[in-house]
Amino acid sequence: MKPLDKKETKKIINELSDYYGIKELRLDYIFMKNNQDKIFLISKDFKLLNTKELRLNGLGLYFLNVSKGLRLSIEGSQIIGVNAKKNVHEINDEEIKEWLQGYDLDCDELKGYKLIKNKNDFYGVGFASNNKIRNFIPRERRIRNVW
Repeated sequence: MKPLDKKETKKIINELSDYYGIKELRLDYIFMKNNQDKIFLISKDFKLLNTKELRLNGLGLYFLNVSKGLRLSIEGSQIIGVNAKKNVHEINDEEIKEWLQGYDLDCDELKGYKLIKNKNDFYGVGFASNNKIRNFIPRERRIRNVW
């Protein structure tokens, strides 16, 4: 994992702000990128540690995948979703059950990543195309049919 410089970090923050219609997005963290283009957030206090002697495979909170656009993690959607003004897809209680089980949703929105929102909570992002929103919830995080 390597830390992103201020220029790369600012570019990601600006792209997220533009795409989700956020006037002022403040993420006061160090952005770390692994070899799979995943961005992790860690506290700025991390600089105080002597990391030259540490061998790190994983660190921080998984926030975003930049390999195919800006695909937020579930936690990433919860961090920025509160301030998002566009590209938010609100779903009802029945649809959230389907979403949490890993099913895609029907929609008639324009193509692109959409934050999935139910009431005041955010449940990750999906990719809208061909009248569907594709679900990216990993199998191990899906909820089995308990309703």
